Amino acid sequence: MKIENGFDVPLPPADAWRVLLDIERVAPCLPGAELIEAVDPDTFKGRVAVRLGPVAVSFVGTARIEERDEAARRVRVKAIGTEAKGRGGAQATVEFTLVQTAPRVSHVAIVTDLALNGAVAQYGRGAAMIADMAQQMTNHFAANLKIQIEGSETERAAAAAEAQKGVSGLSLIFGALWRALRRLFGRAAARAGD
Repeated sequence: MKIENGFDVPLPPADAWRVLLDIERVAPCLPGAELIEAVDPDTFKGRVAVRLGPVAVSFVGTARIEERDEAARRVRVKAIGTEAKGRGGAQATVEFTLVQTAPRVSHVAIVTDLALNGAVAQYGRGAAMIADMAQQMTNHFAANLKIQIEGSETERAAAAAEAQKGVSGLSLIFGALWRALRRLFGRAAARAGD
């Protein structure tokens, strides 16, 4: 399954590039994520807890930077994880590309090729639901990263504590439902206009 999303960073590209590749600094910005170990400069072990539909799952795995092209400001990461209770696993290849969109703003475009297997593949059957969950996690990451970059020490600590809780199942479900309704009404409005 291919998922495309992105976010803005309140920094020029050269600075955003350095911040985003400081994994130990940015990992806590991802809701439900925990960096367990930096194996080497390109390999990291971690844990991430997410909700796939009504079920909470926790993946433990490894992410490795396979390609780092500073001139093009592009990074490709391969991640492999298994669900902590043995209900399946996930593999993803994620490509991040950084482009300047304003004097002090960089946009990170993300393309993810995701494969789920085992029981976890059944929990998140709908591609739209998984894409919505990925976008919500990306939105939360971007908000936490912005606080990490621009916030006070108190704001950074509060954002880190909130990120450790992860994205609530209700916010994911309601967010996915809201976007599904918008898509449905958007298609209906387009047909009515034809």
